[in-house]
Amino acid sequence: MTETMDERDQLIADLLEEAHGLRMKYEEFSQYTESKVAEFVIARKELTQERDSAVHHLSLAQRDLQVLRQRQDQLQAQMIQINSRIDKLTKQRDRARERVAALEASRAFRIATRLRKMFGN
Repeated sequence: MTETMDERDQLIADLLEEAHGLRMKYEEFSQYTESKVAEFVIARKELTQERDSAVHHLSLAQRDLQVLRQRQDQLQAQMIQINSRIDKLTKQRDRARERVAALEASRAFRIATRLRKMFGN
């Protein structure tokens, strides 16, 4: 019976040693898992900050682009107004030149020019 008791005690000792080994492995795995979760949380926080920063920069860029487009539209409208005014002034100039040419070609103008030459005024 002592042999059976010794075998039983050895079996219990082996089981306790195996249980202790398993607890140590579980503890190592638990620490490994916790460290990986912590790394993931840190990486996630960094990526979230990068994303938020990128979204902020994108928002600023979109606002700047909108301002530039509005300014471009304003400049385009001004250019159209200026071109219209230039066309209007050019037409006025051409009409004035035509009137001057018509006046200079008229008989009354030629007579007036000769009279000025004759009387010196």
